[in-house]
Amino acid sequence: MKRWPFLLFGALLAGCATPEVAFNSHADFSRIHRVATATFGGSGGDVAADLMTQDLLQHGADVVERQRLDAVLQEQNLASENILDPTTIKKVGKILGVDAIFVGTVGTNVPSQSYLVTQSRRGVNVNGVTPVGGGDLFPEGPASGVPDSQVLTSAAQVSLIARMVDVETGSIMWSGRMSYEGLNTETTMAGITSSFVKSLVPLWPALHE
Repeated sequence: MKRWPFLLFGALLAGCATPEVAFNSHADFSRIHRVATATFGGSGGDVAADLMTQDLLQHGADVVERQRLDAVLQEQNLASENILDPTTIKKVGKILGVDAIFVGTVGTNVPSQSYLVTQSRRGVNVNGVTPVGGGDLFPEGPASGVPDSQVLTSAAQVSLIARMVDVETGSIMWSGRMSYEGLNTETTMAGITSSFVKSLVPLWPALHE
């Protein structure tokens, strides 16, 4: 019976389970009733922002459509990377009627990768590890037409940093960062944004479990 190194593969799925969170002890979360989420910086930032928005909605937040925020920035000739400028964020907040804006950055975004692993009589042939494309494939037996082989998939790796900014004062109310590994980029990002929002529930009365 051939023994494949699945334990090594399984170790890839073990990521940080909870976010590192900091919040402003002087911030009054009770006056935050409506928010917006800006497109995150970095690769996949639009997806991360959409997932953050979805999680906020699922926990009861009143969230402005992200495209409306993008439209306001464009109409006012404001660069999205300068949204944290106190004058800019206050102006945008007033136009959209929001009390806070979530901003963020995708620090790491490594998609999952499938590999074809071959095995010789002497054990696993490392030289026979060949990428065969992306996909969420788990070990399911030998690859078709390739003897002594196995298809494995590495975990997607994502790290996100997010902040909740008071539009009136420009102060950061909450900040979170997290690295995680999962089946693919979207589900991994979703795991992070869900953890972010859950960390806000005890702080922000507008949210619920």
